Amino acid sequence: DSQVLRLDATGPVERAVHRLGLAHVVCEEVASGDFDSIRSFARDFDFHGRTFRVRARGVGADVDASAVEGQLGADFGRTGVVDLEQPSMDYRLLVGEEFFLGRVMHRIDRARLEATKVAHRPFSLPISLHPKFARALLNLSRVPMAGFVLDPFCGTGGLLLEALSIGLRPIGLDRDRRMVLGFRASLRGAGDGALGVADAGRLPLRGASVHGIATDPPYGRAASTRGEPIASLYERTFRAFRELLPPGAHAAVVLPNEAMIDLASEHLERIEAHALRVHRSLVRHFCVFVNS
Repeated sequence: DSQVLRLDATGPVERAVHRLGLAHVVCEEVASGDFDSIRSFARDFDFHGRTFRVRARGVGADVDASAVEGQLGADFGRTGVVDLEQPSMDYRLLVGEEFFLGRVMHRIDRARLEATKVAHRPFSLPISLHPKFARALLNLSRVPMAGFVLDPFCGTGGLLLEALSIGLRPIGLDRDRRMVLGFRASLRGAGDGALGVADAGRLPLRGASVHGIATDPPYGRAASTRGEPIASLYERTFRAFRELLPPGAHAAVVLPNEAMIDLASEHLERIEAHALRVHRSLVRHFCVFVNS
């Protein structure tokens, strides 16, 4: 199901899961299969009197999640004590054509992501990505922990703030001096970030000085391009990206349409594109390119 992503992890996942923006919860899978297999695991597991909680969620199948939740809770209750507020062990049961039982390892703090929305910053304009999408874009850039990530259209600084929050070192540029100066107010207390006034098509950086790029360029009539056609701006920008990025490094960019994706692909190799419908007349494309 599209709501569930299963991954094999060979090492500690704590350093990775705190970067997530679009997920709700990360679990260690402890049992899967039909419901009888799940119940067999629950009956055999010994809590030794510890507290537990189990929540069920349907993911596409016509199954009563609350009913199976109650049965599983009764099985766990043979050796454990239910605590819905602060359990020592927390479980999620995903109910579909196949059942998955997982022990909760990490919950994404959605409230914190809402609290960093552009409207809640000292300097804001209604053109910034929601923090959860900003974080997703940063992850698509593949920049490693403590790596340098560039946003050459930093605007109100949403991507930079999220980069700081997940342990990256952001470099923010914008050719609008007002944006750069205004963002300094949002940056205070959030951490260190390098800021500058510069044109994205003429980057004042040495080649291979960043580990990747994540950016949301201007795309519509409300966005300021100083009269330059969007195609011209994107052409110059992606040429500069190709010159800046080391071989194998990625640029994660939000683009407005297929024509701009094709234009970008003339300079960098496209490896991913994910469409997000904002409203009836606006679809945004979260694209990933690699400097091959």
